[in-house]
Amino acid sequence: MGWFHAHGSSSRPAVSILAKADGRPAGAGVLLPRRHLLTCAHVVNSALGKDMLAPDHPGQVAVSVRLHGPEHTVEAHAELAVWIPPRTDDGGLGAFEWNGDLAVLRLNAALPPAIEPPRWHPMAKRQLVRAWHGSGEPGVFADAEVSACDGRFGYFDGAERALDIEPAYSGGPLWSNEEGAVVGLVTAKLRIQGTPRRAWGIPWQRVTRELHDAGAGHLLPRQPAEDVRDHPAYAELVALLDGPLPLSEGWSRCCRTVARQCGLGHRADGVPSAEEFAHLLLTRGRALPALVEAVRGTADTLADDLLAIGRRCGLPELLSPGEHERLLVQLRALPPAAAAGVPGAVRAALPLAALPAALLTGGDGPHGWDEGDSGDGTGRGGRFEALVTHVEGLHGDSSPADDGGLPAVPGLLRAVEFVAAGCCPAEQRAALRRWNAAVARRLGVHDAALMDRRHDAEQWARSASRGAAPRVVATLDRCGAAPGGSPVAAREEEPERYRLRLWCDDGDGLRQVSDDSERPRGAAEVAQEIFAAVGALRRPDPSGPRPVIELIVDRDALEVPVDRWKAAGPGAVLPIRLGTPYPLVVNCPELRELNGGTMLDQWRERWARLDAEEPVHIDDPTAPDPEAVCGLLMERLTARVTVDVAAHRRTGVVQMCLAAGVPVVLWDRSGERGSPAVRHAAGVSTRDLPEAVRTYRTKTLQRPEEYPGRPVLAWADAGRALPRLDLVDPTE
Repeated sequence: MGWFHAHGSSSRPAVSILAKADGRPAGAGVLLPRRHLLTCAHVVNSALGKDMLAPDHPGQVAVSVRLHGPEHTVEAHAELAVWIPPRTDDGGLGAFEWNGDLAVLRLNAALPPAIEPPRWHPMAKRQLVRAWHGSGEPGVFADAEVSACDGRFGYFDGAERALDIEPAYSGGPLWSNEEGAVVGLVTAKLRIQGTPRRAWGIPWQRVTRELHDAGAGHLLPRQPAEDVRDHPAYAELVALLDGPLPLSEGWSRCCRTVARQCGLGHRADGVPSAEEFAHLLLTRGRALPALVEAVRGTADTLADDLLAIGRRCGLPELLSPGEHERLLVQLRALPPAAAAGVPGAVRAALPLAALPAALLTGGDGPHGWDEGDSGDGTGRGGRFEALVTHVEGLHGDSSPADDGGLPAVPGLLRAVEFVAAGCCPAEQRAALRRWNAAVARRLGVHDAALMDRRHDAEQWARSASRGAAPRVVATLDRCGAAPGGSPVAAREEEPERYRLRLWCDDGDGLRQVSDDSERPRGAAEVAQEIFAAVGALRRPDPSGPRPVIELIVDRDALEVPVDRWKAAGPGAVLPIRLGTPYPLVVNCPELRELNGGTMLDQWRERWARLDAEEPVHIDDPTAPDPEAVCGLLMERLTARVTVDVAAHRRTGVVQMCLAAGVPVVLWDRSGERGSPAVRHAAGVSTRDLPEAVRTYRTKTLQRPEEYPGRPVLAWADAGRALPRLDLVDPTE
């Protein structure tokens, strides 16, 4: 045993999975890191009262569990996170075997320090193993010997004694005392005549393969590397730690600090060898940051050398265990409204970074980032952990410094500044900034560089806090052509007539400002009245966003070219078109309400993901028919879709998007394939689309050959009220 060593397991690794019907043990499980636990899928089925080998996903379900510690038992609930159903139809199976049959559950309760995940070790023939009953009673167990193991199945026998393995043993650990580790899970006993002396389980080898194949390999405990001597950083670390250290008197204190932060025990005397310490730094992800943190106060040169090795060799973890935990504690303490703003702040801080949508939307949660959290690793707390882990591996907004220059500001520190500036109450903002400053000092980042990022964050927060733009809401209803006009409105100059109603919303709610709404108006008169309504808006912040014109139209008027209408009257000296001085968007509640509450709920959920989900682009190759369009729209709850399909299909595709509850849809009514207007908006953030489309429309007036597109932007803000259209009997 070296100077560093794992804490001895003070208790058996016992977890009970309880049946919903009567609270009796349905099976057992094994604790994994980060408040997850592993069991068999058939145990979850049994706990839910379903057929044990049913392959269907149970949905978003939770079961009751008990975790048995050395001194007391913890009651908790655990939500299903990963489902790998039993597979009885795979090739190469015996009459009593099946593949799959694994489930990972997320615990909703913080665990006492005494209850820790056990170590794992591969299963092998002749290992002596012990299995505990799902009740967790310390004296109810079965001892056996592994008689065969091929990496997929492990068989164990009770030798001369009966092996009384009941269903309640299923999913529990097969513990090898010699290895001091779990080597597999109990699965089933053989259904054969005579005394049951044989059962089988899932070896650790197959557990790892199945979880990796299911995309859940990150939930597995990290196994120590057998040999890291070929790692490019190993020789450098050994040479650095084997030389004369500038803090020899405090070196043992630093070693003990690293052991404590990494959750390890250590010898009472001496210090670790350079080789052992290098091995630890390369096999424990946060050990190197922990060592830098321990030595920074007394040995700056050593700290800088360690950081330089980590950067050159691509060691991904930025934070020490203590820094990581303190950041998560602060993020989990955010009020729900503040937590809901975190994805937008991170995306604003790192606009060019590849941020997986699931990390920003909350992925599997029904409510996203606004759902509650108890600091237990589930809900948004677990998503905070995943988001921090991803972002800390990103470079900052400058190149890593390996040439003796000042270190870059990591992307995580920039993101934390944006979260502090834009999402936090004053007290929490100050705490996050103190955390950021401490990490920056530990990394050798200059104060001025961090202050530059803080200035950027404050500017962004001021811009974001200006609130929603004032708006004029107009309802347009066609009422036929003017006398002498053509009955077919096929050209922009067609003298169609409209009924118009207007409302203003300057922050105090909607107020109707139009009169004589039944009188038919021509296009020029409509434009003149809308301009007049915009002029009447109260704008308490003249430097804030431009007023928005929102047109409420029916499905047949989505492409009426209102943005190109000019105002009439004696004051209309400038040939201003309606869509150029102000952003102009359309809204079609008629389509959104076609399918009732289901699509309305999806609309609200999509809008909540406006800053998180990546846009979807629909063109003829990606969606050649309505089924393909529907599949794209249902694949994920994206908030923004751009449409660039052949003209004869465009109306149908746009209407499908709006009927599916997509709140932001952009298309080009000019009918050109490869729309220049759609390309112009491709790199624009969703919230900036109305202004970007307005800017494009101004360019079509200046250089129509260069900007031939005719963009239409449908925009349905789920957080802003629409006017109630109270209908009355026309005879009254």
